[in-house]
Parts: sequence; C-alpha cells; structure tokens
Amino acid sequence: MESMLDSLTRCSGVGDNYYTDDQPLARICGHSSAIVEVRQQIRLCAAADTSVLVYGETGTGKELVARALYALSRRAQRPFVAINCGAYPNELILNELFGHERGAFTGAQARQEGLISQAQGGTLFLDEIDSLSPGAQVLLLRFIQERCFRPLGSGRECHADVRIIAATHCDLQERISEGRFRDDLFYRLDVLRIQLPPLRERCEDILPLAHSYWRKVAEQHQLYANPLTPAFEHWLQAYHWPGNVRELENVITRWVFGQKPASMTSASDLGVDYLQPYYGSAAGTLALTFSQAKELVISQFEKHYIASILAITKGNITQAALKAGKERRAFGRLARKHNLV
Repeated sequence: MESMLDSLTRCSGVGDNYYTDDQPLARICGHSSAIVEVRQQIRLCAAADTSVLVYGETGTGKELVARALYALSRRAQRPFVAINCGAYPNELILNELFGHERGAFTGAQARQEGLISQAQGGTLFLDEIDSLSPGAQVLLLRFIQERCFRPLGSGRECHADVRIIAATHCDLQERISEGRFRDDLFYRLDVLRIQLPPLRERCEDILPLAHSYWRKVAEQHQLYANPLTPAFEHWLQAYHWPGNVRELENVITRWVFGQKPASMTSASDLGVDYLQPYYGSAAGTLALTFSQAKELVISQFEKHYIASILAITKGNITQAALKAGKERRAFGRLARKHNLV
C-alpha cells in the first residue's frame, strides 16, 4: 500500500483539482497527528479508483471515511450505497446485493434490483465485511474480478461499474487463518488500506471534539446547555472510550441534557475532584506541599484553558493566542507542554 500511496502523492491530479476540496473531510475532526494522517490518506486514496479496506474499532467513524472517499472521488456524482453485512443472514445478503427475478423464491412476486445495480457508476460501502457468509464471499469475489453478477433466479449476466469500499473492526488475516474469510477476497479488497486510530490513542482530540459536540447538540435543540466543567473535562480525558467517538458524542449529548456519567462521583460533579490528589491515605493528611499543590492546580488550569480555547478556534494557534491575550510563540509553548498540538 505504501508504494501506491507514494505514487498517488506524486500524481499531478492530487493538489490541483477536486481531490483537494476539504469539505467532505469536515466531519473527521481533530488535530492530532494520527487523525491528520488519516485525512491525508483519504485524499490520496480518493484519487485511486480501486478498492479500499477501512480498519477501525467500533465507533471510530468508518462510514464517515467511506463517505469522504466517495465525495472526493470521480464517482461523487453517482450513487453511494451502504450496507451492514452483519445485519443479514446468507440468503438475505445475496438478495440485497444482487437482487432477484420474479418467482426466484416463495414470495418473490416482482423483480427487485440489488444494491450493486443501484450503485451503478458509484460506490458500494460494505460495513462489517467480516460478517459476510461464505456463499456471499464467493459471489462478491466474482463480481469484483469480473464486474458481472447474476440476480437470484436469473440466467442473465448483469454488469456494473462499482467501486468497493469495505470496513471491519476485525483482523481479517486472523479470520483467514481460522478458515472464516477467503484470502483471495481479502486481497481483492485490501488494495488500499486506511487504519483509524481509537480515541484513546489521540487524547489531544478528546476535549476539542467534546466542545464541538456540545455546541452542536446545544444549537440543534436550542438549549442553554450545562457547560463542560473542569471536573467533567478531567473525566473525559481519563476515560478509556471503548465506544470511541460515537460514545463520546452520546456522553456529551447526555451531559447537555443534565445527565452526568455514572462513574462521576458527587464530588466530581461539584468540580472539587481535583483536590483528591493532595491528600494521603489517612483522612485530612496532605500528600503534597503547598508549592506542589499550587503547581498541580496551575498545570491543570493551563491544560483545560488551552484545550478549550483551541477547541473554540478549531486548533488555530494564532487565533487562540489572540483570544488568550498571549504572544503566539508563548501560547504555542504552553500548548506543546500539555501535548495539545
């Protein structure tokens, strides 16, 4: 994949036409190096009219990536069709993908066009490709190789020009070793690959994303929303986020409507949890000196303030420094000190 991406980088089409329009990337938010790399890979992969395999944990935004790839490609004026392969058993997934003729099975009273036909000229997004049944894997492989298929109950060959984007949260090579996924299909899908980082690996994006969702939910519902308190922000950064960005959006939505996370204590809700590190195991005993405690509070304040103002300015250091009333270089040093840029 690396050599192909390198060649795309040198391609004259990248950098001076529709592939550079960042609007389709607007929902893939963050300024961490990991997510910046993802956006760059999307731009490059969009320029190649070939299959792309998107890897990522649940909630990392695989369909957002697929839609961005589609919107930046030459197929953007044609259909984008998505299906979750895990939602259908073998018989139904074949019908959904390839369609059927009248009388193909009991209850088939009319001809039905499949998703591949509906995506003609455009893009077909196959989410949870690891769930595809063995029979469907064989037929999908043939379609990718030959660009032709047969609707259920039909003797005629149909042709379709469709780009395939597939996504999974599983290790497909492990599935291959277990005999649960075809290696020939894997290599047809895994031409270009985009790996989405989990939210816990791009911690600097958590607060900017949280503030973005907070504004979005408050505006959408026209609410005077509960502000993101320092205690809540501390909890957001400490949480593991097994559901990734999708879970973060849900948590912020609940916060806007006055529901705090169950794991936040009453003290945290009141915003005084930052005092806990100052105390030792015995009640009332101080574990830190006055200077140490003061330095810790200042450090926490700096991090929360800088993260919040970067969220407001969408990561623009110059604008953030102006709003903070600080010189740009000094503000940048503080942001780097707390790993926020």
